[in-house]
Amino acid sequence: MSERKDGGPAFPIVRRNTKPEVFPGMSLRDWFAGQAIKAIGITSDCLITKKERRESFALMAMMAYEIADAMIEARGK
Repeated sequence: MSERKDGGPAFPIVRRNTKPEVFPGMSLRDWFAGQAIKAIGITSDCLITKKERRESFALMAMMAYEIADAMIEARGK
């Protein structure tokens, strides 16, 4: 089974106290999906009613991650 490419950490934090600690934060894939969901939500506002939009959140999230995966793939080319 292959591991999903997530682009690595989007906003890693390295603390250099006595012992360096790395906090990876969210993945680049998560950040890309978060950016994509904004565009999907804005576009959807004019296409469906509020009730229909509420019912479609899972589909919107799947679309956002599909966009994020495509962005990571394009980034690697």
